[in-house]
Amino acid sequence: MGPIMGMNRTMTEERTADYRPSLDNGREGGLLAAIGQLRGSFAGSALIALISIAALLGLWEWLAIAFDVPTWLVPKPSDFLGRLVSDWQLIVGHAVATSITIVEGFALGVLVAVPLALAISSIGALERGLYPVIVFLNIMPKTVVGPILIIWFGIGPLVAALIVFLMCFFPVLVDAMAGFKAVDRRLFYISRSMGAGAWQSFAKFRLPAAMPHIVSGMKIGVVKAVEGVIIAEFIASNKGLGFMIMQASSFMDMPLMFAGLIAAAIVALLFNGLMSVFERQMMPWAHTGH
Repeated sequence: MGPIMGMNRTMTEERTADYRPSLDNGREGGLLAAIGQLRGSFAGSALIALISIAALLGLWEWLAIAFDVPTWLVPKPSDFLGRLVSDWQLIVGHAVATSITIVEGFALGVLVAVPLALAISSIGALERGLYPVIVFLNIMPKTVVGPILIIWFGIGPLVAALIVFLMCFFPVLVDAMAGFKAVDRRLFYISRSMGAGAWQSFAKFRLPAAMPHIVSGMKIGVVKAVEGVIIAEFIASNKGLGFMIMQASSFMDMPLMFAGLIAAAIVALLFNGLMSVFERQMMPWAHTGH
């Protein structure tokens, strides 16, 4: 019995040794698969971004302390992140004012640009006569247009909204024109042969076909809107994040200035996320394969 039990024990250990590498390989494969899924998901991308930002802020904090950089020159992350917490009511109030200005100017830009793009792409005389004028007006620096608008309308949110409108109008117009021109002309003949009117043709295939171009222009336009609203609030507003940053600069309050920049970046990310949601709602067919 003794030799037989020894042989059984030896065979069991050999089987266990054979199975152990396969178990280890299975665990490693599962871990790699989980990392791959995390890296390709939204949560994984957000986690990587947060780790990168935390590492950058940590390096910034260490360098500022190591070289004894004065706060009035370059504040430490702990300084301006602390102001985000301590002055949150002030910052949120100005951020809300900035967001309202962005919505007003951007909505006005889209509501004017898309119908105008449809008219210009449909009527050749408008494209030859009106489009060059629009291009010329777009070339004019908005910082030059701002003082003119201040003389006409005074300092306030209206001027800031108009500057935002001028910043985001042209990208939406150009991409919407490209979208309306890209529609296959044969679709018009087919729809007419089936008895569809002009409005039905527009609603059923012309607008959906142009929607990818329009949304692309809107994505560019919302970035321009956030950029434009800060510039507008620098020169032509009495509230908003740009106005708060200018006020903080007059008092050399660098932590509040950097806190305002962080808040502006958060507002930009928020509107960019809203544009992604809008794209999925308006073009569900573009994401069915994902």
